[in-house]
Amino acid sequence: MSTVIAIANGKGGVGKSTVAINLAGALSKKDTPVFLIDVDPQGTSSGWFKIRKEQPTTNLIHKSLESTPAPWSPHDLARRLKENKKFPFILIDCGPANDSTTKTALALSDFVIIPVTPSPYDLQSVEKTVSLINDGKNQGALRVRSSLLISRKIAGTNLGRDVREALGAFETPIFKTEISQRVALCEAGIVGQTIHEYANGSQADTEFINLSEEVLKWRKQN
Repeated sequence: MSTVIAIANGKGGVGKSTVAINLAGALSKKDTPVFLIDVDPQGTSSGWFKIRKEQPTTNLIHKSLESTPAPWSPHDLARRLKENKKFPFILIDCGPANDSTTKTALALSDFVIIPVTPSPYDLQSVEKTVSLINDGKNQGALRVRSSLLISRKIAGTNLGRDVREALGAFETPIFKTEISQRVALCEAGIVGQTIHEYANGSQADTEFINLSEEVLKWRKQN
């Protein structure tokens, strides 16, 4: 039985693709098959996977990580998701809009991770995404369970603490793990690797390992 996790936020620039790619890597670290679906028209995840395919296999640890070769439409997602239920984990990298594609992804997902950067300007976008999900649940159209993830945190600042307090108003669970903004994450993406492959044992790698462990507990508890 697959666990389907959407990575969604109606705002761009919050690190959705970075979270999707590196969480997929962390979940597949022990040869667990993971399928990463790109539904963002910008094609960040699928573009990353094309670069990955050009890497020597000796550079890659996650042999069981697969991805769509191009972004899927809502029709593709609804039609083809069932074909990939062999994967224990399916992650959906959503675009920067609460559009029909994101709504389809939410309708088909068991869980949704909502990345949010430590900025007061991002709280409005989180409110819209959380409201979209809550409205869908109230109408019986969604059953997805939500959690907020502090993303692109700048190390050594108090912004992460401040935004965590502000996010408490949404009455939505918040991951203990916080993903920091690090150069290594950008460099790994450029060469088509996960952070675990590019900088094994780094702080960025540890953060995603911790996030994957929380996700595994999250799935077990729900």
